[in-house]
Amino acid sequence: MKKCLLLSAILFILALCSLASAETYDVVGTGKNGDVHVSVTIEAGKIVSVVVGEHQETPGICEPAIEKVPSAIVANQSISVDGVSGATMTSDAIKEAVGKALALAGLNPEDFKKSVAKAGEGIVKEDSAKVVVVGGGAAGMMAAIKLARNGVDVLVIEKGATIGVANGWNCGGPMASNTSVQKEAGVTITDEMLFNDLTEDAYLTSDSRLLRRVLARTGEAVELQISTGLSMFLRPDNYGAGYRSRHGYNTSKADRPAFIRDAYLKAGGRLMCETAGESLILTDGDVTGITARKSDGSILNIKADAVLLATGGYLGNSKLIKEHWGDIDVNPLGNTLSTGDGLAMAKKAGAMEEESSFAMISNEFGGSNKKGGGWQRSNGAMTIGIYGGLLVDKNGERFFNEYYMANQPLSVGGEAVLRVGKFYAVIDQAFVDAISTVGLFEYLGNPEDWYVGTMTAKGVVLKTLPEDLEKAIAQGWAVKADTIEDCAAFFGMSKLAETVKNYNAYCEAGKDEEYFKSPTFLKPVAKGPFYVVEYEPSAWGTLGGVRTDSSLRVLRPDLTPIKGLYAAGVDAGSLYCQPYYQVEGTAVGLAFGSGIYAADVIMADLAE
Repeated sequence: MKKCLLLSAILFILALCSLASAETYDVVGTGKNGDVHVSVTIEAGKIVSVVVGEHQETPGICEPAIEKVPSAIVANQSISVDGVSGATMTSDAIKEAVGKALALAGLNPEDFKKSVAKAGEGIVKEDSAKVVVVGGGAAGMMAAIKLARNGVDVLVIEKGATIGVANGWNCGGPMASNTSVQKEAGVTITDEMLFNDLTEDAYLTSDSRLLRRVLARTGEAVELQISTGLSMFLRPDNYGAGYRSRHGYNTSKADRPAFIRDAYLKAGGRLMCETAGESLILTDGDVTGITARKSDGSILNIKADAVLLATGGYLGNSKLIKEHWGDIDVNPLGNTLSTGDGLAMAKKAGAMEEESSFAMISNEFGGSNKKGGGWQRSNGAMTIGIYGGLLVDKNGERFFNEYYMANQPLSVGGEAVLRVGKFYAVIDQAFVDAISTVGLFEYLGNPEDWYVGTMTAKGVVLKTLPEDLEKAIAQGWAVKADTIEDCAAFFGMSKLAETVKNYNAYCEAGKDEEYFKSPTFLKPVAKGPFYVVEYEPSAWGTLGGVRTDSSLRVLRPDLTPIKGLYAAGVDAGSLYCQPYYQVEGTAVGLAFGSGIYAADVIMADLAE
């Protein structure tokens, strides 16, 4: 008995010694762009150090999470601390890694999931500004800088930890007219050229007066950005507009937000990050301010003569997406902090939706699938979702002319797949061999009349496609089999064999009797092994907001404006259309221009 007690005591002491000695564990968590390496030091049963090492997270967005989350975990001895707005996946990766380290140390991660009280919970503060801009993206910051440079007392509240989370500072660049960049390139782009094309795309479902006024300010928006120190260039016409209206940035994504922020602050503006607008303050039906919640849990009531909603849409609101498109998943490529806050606040204040503009800014680079990490440019199997071959729905039936995915994936093609949710590419080994050795454009016979192909697919060879397909198969979003029937069985497609049989007949005849696709894109799915690859819709952003008048004043259902309330960017539903405009860079171009125009209108209204 004494020996047993002695042995137990020795083991207890050894356990204490083990806990008392510091150990460092090198672990990884899954971030937005891959593994996040974290070194976690544990001593005496406590987390004493969390250091983030190698990662591929997005520069300009991830830094606040890397700075704040580790120290919060150590201070609170909890992996249930709040993540950083706009860098949620990076935050979660750090917490996941620490949980793994705790387990390796022989501790129970569940014991480190205690809730952490917010420092500001229950505290209500008051503030005021002449104008409050809700959202630090393309529209919001253009308006804010112009207002501040004209001496207006303006406050920007931004949900993210930095304005760098906004789509406007991460996208490829805006279309615009009459810019110095175009002049230097020897190119003339007029308002008339853009207006006529966009009006034709919209079939007058957008507000023509508003569109005309905003287009007239896109050039000013580009010049304003250049004045902050951003460097821009003129992009080629990739999608056949017939002119070069789209601009790009020489300045990196990581660096752009700082130029914009610093110019705004230098002009005298105020900026509050990690501050989310929650509800509008109303006085006799007029907007007289906004209530916001800060990341510490405190409430901020801000009095204002004008509130501009520029919250960037609702890409992060799956419930709202399902309300408009059904029970489907849309994988977000853009800012998921945009959860429809502007739309919700405006509607609660009595505004009406602009139903005709609800649409997606779809992924023009391929399909996506959550099992494969969403959309991954590095996996060529994603790309074949827009290659114009045989596409089917969950039953294995064709549902449209696939050429539109090869020619207009950003707008028309993207809208088509929203109707079916998941869609599937059906290919054979001959296709795989061709795409991985000579490329799609060459496999189709070098069709020079396919303009988009000459700009985006010519000379592009997916050398790693065989390996990429094997990876997709291992992840469960693709199947390979010797027969179409076996492929169909994997995904439960009752109509696939019949569809392939009919499609091959169209290919042999050189005429698509079902949807009349160009013979150029009729390549048979003839000889195994065969592949079926599953895709889910993906989007950079959303369209569909509140109805405004031609001066961006938010309207009630009786078409009278709500005094003091304005909307810009994609929150301004009357500026956009369904499907999305076909001119590259239109969403962000109009967002920039609408910010400038909103500032002009607000200053004029305040002066009355």
